[in-house]
Amino acid sequence: MRPFPKFRSPLLAVLAGTLTLGTASLAGEPLLTKAGTPIHPANEEGLRRAEAEAAVAAAIPPHPPPVCPGVIDNGTVRLGVASAGHLTVACTTSTVSSGTSGTTDVGLRYLPTNAEAAAPGTPCEGWGVASADLGITGHTSAGCGAANVTVESFTATTTTAMSVVRVGTTFRVTHRYVPSPATPFLYQVDVLIENMGTAPVTDLRYTRGIDYDVLPNTFSEFVSFAGATAPSVLSVSNNGFTSLDPLAVHPTLPTGTPTFVDLGPGDMGSHFDFQLGALAPGRVLSFRMFYGAAGTEPAALGALAAVGVGTYSLGQGNWNGSGSPLSPTGAPAGTFGASSGQPTTFMFGFLPPPPPSRCTVGCRIFNPNEIYTVDLLGTQDICLVNGSSYIVPVGVLYRYGQRIEFNCGNYGPPFGTLCNVIPGPDTCNAAVYDAICSSPLYAQSCLP
Repeated sequence: MRPFPKFRSPLLAVLAGTLTLGTASLAGEPLLTKAGTPIHPANEEGLRRAEAEAAVAAAIPPHPPPVCPGVIDNGTVRLGVASAGHLTVACTTSTVSSGTSGTTDVGLRYLPTNAEAAAPGTPCEGWGVASADLGITGHTSAGCGAANVTVESFTATTTTAMSVVRVGTTFRVTHRYVPSPATPFLYQVDVLIENMGTAPVTDLRYTRGIDYDVLPNTFSEFVSFAGATAPSVLSVSNNGFTSLDPLAVHPTLPTGTPTFVDLGPGDMGSHFDFQLGALAPGRVLSFRMFYGAAGTEPAALGALAAVGVGTYSLGQGNWNGSGSPLSPTGAPAGTFGASSGQPTTFMFGFLPPPPPSRCTVGCRIFNPNEIYTVDLLGTQDICLVNGSSYIVPVGVLYRYGQRIEFNCGNYGPPFGTLCNVIPGPDTCNAAVYDAICSSPLYAQSCLP
């Protein structure tokens, strides 16, 4: 939520004291969702602000429609990517989202139902990076605080976005949003964290949180978690408003809870703290996340399985299956939305940094007619194409199931020689490949 100004305008000052929402006045009485569950105070504040600003907007001639930089989609999932890499941007030319408390802001939206999960109320989707051993930290969000983050660059097309920021003088953090090639229900988020400083980081942390606000009864939903005990996961919480600073004290779902399935209903969220190990100066650590949505729970789980995700959260509506779940007045509450995932299941997924991998020597993949031939000339290995030969062997590595190629050769210090191209079977040095992929020069090329 943008800070609510004390003196925005005389008209706003009057409206803020007189507007009503149902039977609760905006003077401060607690608000309830249509489903009867309490609205979190942070969302309540955002809702009061939105109602007051909407009344002001109705009394003032509209401005020309602005452009909406950072609003991207793949035809199924739409994201609003802010310049600092978190979700939710203002977009007055967008359609109002479905369900109660609809908004034109875009955060995480499922286009078939026009359901929006991140932008209603106080938008708290965001992230944080920290060195727990050095005490260096930074975080950012649209409405739940930001500190020690400076935008270095931001670029976006209609389908992709990339944010590069600095956290103090220690970290450079890149978030690259691209449609998943495996499923239309997910956006792939590649995260690269570079240690720009001179001191080694021994305890790298990353936090990602979202306040799920799911139709039909926005601010009342169910959440589920999986993979909470995975090695990279430090803690998990269903509080979508807790601090995004990785070094802050965070609430945690209790260890030993028999199930993290369909927690709720209530004003729920998803918060993950990840512990990612060491990061030497001049090195980059990368990992992959996903945000997305689908029309049913099986479709959502199928999408997560398609990209190999085992650590994830789901946000689903408080709905009994009757009435219209897309209505701006909401629909009857119940567990049907949680059990079926209808009409929309929102999801977040995490893949840990890929482990060191084997690499091999092969021919470039761009020509399907290439055949790798061992020691054909008796002096060195070659690639054979339609009977003609030329020497272009490459190092081949698979990351997240995707093939990555680098030219064979000596990459110099501190990397070394990638391929041992000699008469007879060639070999590839996996340690050199991993060093290349942790370099700021090549790290993005290792996340196709």
